[in-house]
Amino acid sequence: MISSNKLEQYKSQKISDVKVEDLKDISSVCINQDKPIAERVLSFMLQIGNPYLFKVGDTPVKVSFVSDAPTLQESMKAILTKNSR
Repeated sequence: MISSNKLEQYKSQKISDVKVEDLKDISSVCINQDKPIAERVLSFMLQIGNPYLFKVGDTPVKVSFVSDAPTLQESMKAILTKNSR
């Protein structure tokens, strides 16, 4: 498995510090849905390398999360409430 230190390195890597052609294309990742979740996660990590920085086609993608962001449920409720007015 990947260590916490390695994940922190991946997380802190800047999109401007890598060449697009060096990133793994997430559309090429293939996951066997019949495997247990832990094996699927490991397979994904081995295929994608840095889960925070990859590409979709020729477009680089940097994933980040905000610790105090609303939950998915809160966001969906806000969207549904806003649209029902």
